[in-house]
Amino acid sequence: MAWSAGNQWLAPTYESVVDGFSKQYPSTKLTVTPAGGPFLEKIKTMVAAGTPPDVTDTHQTQVRDLGPGGIVIDLTAFLKRDPYPKDYVGWEPYRWQSKQYGVPWAIQSTALFYNQSLFDEAGVAYPTDSWTWDDFVAAAQKLVKPGPDDNSTIWGAGDQGGRNYQWINALLVAFGGGVMKNDFSICTLTDPASVAVLEFRASWGTKLRIAPAQPGGISGQFGQGRVAMATSGSWYVANVKQNQNAALMVSGIPWDVAPVPKGKARRGALSHELGMGIPVGVVNQDASWAAIRYLTSPPALIPFAAIGRIIPPQRSLWSHAIPEDGVPAGFKHAFLDYWEQINLEAPFIPHWPDAQAIWYEELDPVWKGERPAKEGAAAAKARLDELLKQLKGEGLL
Repeated sequence: MAWSAGNQWLAPTYESVVDGFSKQYPSTKLTVTPAGGPFLEKIKTMVAAGTPPDVTDTHQTQVRDLGPGGIVIDLTAFLKRDPYPKDYVGWEPYRWQSKQYGVPWAIQSTALFYNQSLFDEAGVAYPTDSWTWDDFVAAAQKLVKPGPDDNSTIWGAGDQGGRNYQWINALLVAFGGGVMKNDFSICTLTDPASVAVLEFRASWGTKLRIAPAQPGGISGQFGQGRVAMATSGSWYVANVKQNQNAALMVSGIPWDVAPVPKGKARRGALSHELGMGIPVGVVNQDASWAAIRYLTSPPALIPFAAIGRIIPPQRSLWSHAIPEDGVPAGFKHAFLDYWEQINLEAPFIPHWPDAQAIWYEELDPVWKGERPAKEGAAAAKARLDELLKQLKGEGLL
């Protein structure tokens, strides 16, 4: 059961990969099944009914619920028996309390997408490796083209938005802050560095007016020419190219990518995405493991890298993710050369839906300019600290 199996443009690649598995294992048939609804609910329901898929994707936001919750098994014994190459990276999000609940299938990287035509019209120099977030804001202010309302404005800046916990955590860490301590003991949103970043990001919409004052991000509007520059993942390159109706494709507007700007402490951005695990209750765990080993081997990873769906976790295969048509020109430099610098493990925890609800309820008003960042941070911290205390009591921390 694959996270992205419902995307029609991926179907030919999935088919070719499962055909390759069948050739290697003639007595076994591998089929790809979309979840057909909310992924987490689907896998829990299937396991409870005793009809789990033999292999399931494990998203980094969910795996620490799936493993401790008895939905997927610990793969440590399989990995000791059948280890991966040393250059295979991205394991951290799928590890919890010394147990490995998933094998990375897709890592991602993040870069700054920019519309070269809008930059040229505004007389703004293209982003460089030395850009800081102050440089980003200064350029964004010059790139905004106000319209009668938000929907008709061409915005200077876009990102994954305040609702994206992983993205905001990365921005916090880039400036020396963070959502939680590394040992998950307490929430650190009220630390001065963290509050300053929350105020900075909220100001994009409330004071600077370089982006809409809303919780969600607008990076997805880059392909329509509605955003001059936006941070987004490496997978978004394929999204832009697949949408032949997008303004960038229809009008042939030139665009490129540059490294994510630096914060006061470091660069930080989204760098992980999907793993694969074995559900509890499968009929033949060895067969499931054979499928995972094949799906995370070069013959299966390279086809998905070649169409822009993933950056393979195996570093020796990264060259296959570089677009053959050379667009965007800065792909290798921005996404691959800087992956180590931006690589962060987001502090996802068990009972993640509860944590996410707190995040939305207490911080959505901050992004809309309806609540001071300091107040929202204090409210979120109080509730997240209670959740962390609860998780510790349940033995999940």
